[in-house]
Amino acid sequence: MEAFLNPEYFNRLYDYNYWAHRRVWDCVMELNPEEFETELDYSIGSIRTQVVHTMGVEHWWITFLNEGILSFLDSEDYPNRTTIRHKWDEIEAYVRGYIQSLTPAELDRDVKPPFWEDYERPVKVWEALLQVANHSTDHRAQTLAGLHRLGAPTVGQDYLDYISDETALCNS
Repeated sequence: MEAFLNPEYFNRLYDYNYWAHRRVWDCVMELNPEEFETELDYSIGSIRTQVVHTMGVEHWWITFLNEGILSFLDSEDYPNRTTIRHKWDEIEAYVRGYIQSLTPAELDRDVKPPFWEDYERPVKVWEALLQVANHSTDHRAQTLAGLHRLGAPTVGQDYLDYISDETALCNS
């Protein structure tokens, strides 16, 4: 597991994560306000619910890892895309600051949210960071499925697309 004690790996992973978030967000912006709130019978509800949940999980996990406190978002505080985008930009800046401060010792630290059951083992910070990134990928996929059902455009979120975009930027 020494490979996961490399802070640069997580900088790269979270660069990809936020690249993918922004691509999907561009598709979300194609919805009208009613479509954004439309309840879907897949996953956890509307596109709004999906994106607020995704940013909320990133927020509470990284705040817990960085500060040792649980801080959950109230979805009612984010009623529209403007408030969501503003908060998500704040969260991204906070996450990137934390990710850039990582050391091998921090990545190897044990953490256990206080609401976990006694039988649940602590996880390493690096495991929690992988969980957050994978959780975000899962919900982006669910968001994309919902966007498709609503007739909105969708995009790929493959890591290879990220590399291709990155290469194109370097060559322009």
